[in-house]
Amino acid sequence: MRITIDHSASSYGMPVILDDAGRLMDYAPGIRAARAKLGDLTAAQLAEQLGVSERTVNGWEQGRMPTAQALNMLGKLLRGR
Repeated sequence: MRITIDHSASSYGMPVILDDAGRLMDYAPGIRAARAKLGDLTAAQLAEQLGVSERTVNGWEQGRMPTAQALNMLGKLLRGR
């Protein structure tokens, strides 16, 4: 799994989430999958690492659009695992 802007679906520098096979994921399931990849973090734990509220993470997982900054930080966490 990775988060990148080097994909045809990325527009205006907005990162996209790719699964382990390189397939594009929607943000909500992608955020949930990233939490699982990072050791089954809770929404609160991920929020703390990203510097956002738990409510924000919950919103992303319900379909709200994450910010590019948060996605880039999540990508760094995934690369560092």
